[in-house]
Amino acid sequence: MSHLHIPDGILPLALWAPGLALALAVLFATARASLGSGPRQLALQSALGGMMLALMALPVPITAFDYCMTLAGPVGVLLGSAAGYEVSFVVTLMLALLGQGGFTVVGLNAFVLGLGAMVARPLYERTVPALGPARAMALATALSQLLSSACWVGILLLSVRLTPGLAGEHVIAESLLRAWQRVGAAVVLPLLLVAVAVESFLGYGLARFLARVRPDLLPAPARDRAGTPAGPASGPGPVEPASTA
Repeated sequence: MSHLHIPDGILPLALWAPGLALALAVLFATARASLGSGPRQLALQSALGGMMLALMALPVPITAFDYCMTLAGPVGVLLGSAAGYEVSFVVTLMLALLGQGGFTVVGLNAFVLGLGAMVARPLYERTVPALGPARAMALATALSQLLSSACWVGILLLSVRLTPGLAGEHVIAESLLRAWQRVGAAVVLPLLLVAVAVESFLGYGLARFLARVRPDLLPAPARDRAGTPAGPASGPGPVEPASTA
């Protein structure tokens, strides 16, 4: 449920074409924002993108749906909004080549996944002073996943509205819609919350590990980047003696 496993020819053109155009527009905007990135940033994007792709290639069945752990939240925190979206776009394109969804849903999948990655870094920067790196990463991961899941549900509902004859023409589709109205939400939503909690726990563990071995990979709080240099969390520095002149 982290992205759409829908083959080509299912979603209406009025939905996937604007989604693809929007995803490409955001991709070009993030590419301009990433100009000047050095080889270290590119290597970090490649490594995290490979981890993201490997994890998402293993879907976990949840009733009639599949859920893929994404690492979109931690990837967005570590890379930033622009680079996180770029990695999400490349990963969704490669997943389409692997058969997880058609090419017509690449844009929608990139937008759903990339939106979560883009909001993760600002959430982390604003909460890390009060919560610390591990808990701030977990919170950013949870909120980004909930946002992506809400977009996922919204796209499905919009696709049904754009194809009003779907339920009347296909008995299976009609049965699925009735099942969702009766018991689907009561079953899927708690399982979705469990999946979000598991992904948040992964983000917590990752941030806790990085804080010990590579704290330089974790972004500084927003107030530190605004002008106050971020120093080690060991208390205030030495006090200058007062002038006696």
